[in-house]
Amino acid sequence: MWVVRDFTLQLVDAEQEPISSRDYLNNALKEQKGFSEAVEQKNRIRRLLKSFFGDRDCCTMIRPLTKEDQLQNLAELSEDALRPEFVEQVHQLRRKVINRIKAKQINGRKLSGEMLFNLASSYVEAINKGAVPSIESSWSYICKNECLKAT
Repeated sequence: MWVVRDFTLQLVDAEQEPISSRDYLNNALKEQKGFSEAVEQKNRIRRLLKSFFGDRDCCTMIRPLTKEDQLQNLAELSEDALRPEFVEQVHQLRRKVINRIKAKQINGRKLSGEMLFNLASSYVEAINKGAVPSIESSWSYICKNECLKAT
């Protein structure tokens, strides 16, 4: 999910027809014409992004406030101080994420939050020790922890 905040452009195509945020993203990732090194490099990045993020979506959001000086303290403001349109866009984004999110699975078993945390921790630990993380050994570690909790 790509989130573009402070979005000020109109979501329209070249013929001024309305398009979705997803269409906007896909249009931005289309390869550009030209043969210069700069164009080739940008197109390479576009190809990689499309390859790595095959299932992609985009959410565009307006600026949360109209007063520039208030943006510096955005984290300290209540939701009531934000633009109503922005708050609605945040709620729409939350709904979209919750409806699309899938549980992480290993060997067909869904991971709990704690299991996912332990998996990530074992990967970080292996990397910090200069080793290559092993999914199999990490999964065994998680299974052992789950068994210990059951006893």
